[in-house]
Amino acid sequence: MIEMSVGRVAAAYAANRSPIASSLAETQAATSPLSAANGTDAVAASAESDFGGFLDKSISQAVDTLKESERVSLAAVSGKASAQDVVRSVLAAEMTVQSVVAIRDKMVQAYQEIMRIAV
Repeated sequence: MIEMSVGRVAAAYAANRSPIASSLAETQAATSPLSAANGTDAVAASAESDFGGFLDKSISQAVDTLKESERVSLAAVSGKASAQDVVRSVLAAEMTVQSVVAIRDKMVQAYQEIMRIAV
């Protein structure tokens, strides 16, 4: 099994994050009277938005890597890219896919462990 860092596991969260759900949470936080009275909620919301931003950035980088690999492969078909460029971009895309799959596996494993916790 491939061991992944926390940053890579966090990227999986961004893949499943719904823009509607995040905007709903922001709206609820802004209109909640408790969030205005309690400073710790503001700190938690700030940390969540930083984490969410990190995840969004990581996922967009993974998608960009895959798109670049496709672009280089198409350029090679038309004779505009060298074999070395194609191999480099395909290997980068393969590593990205392996990382995303490993992250997904870690997220599923963490979810299963959380569900086993007795409340």
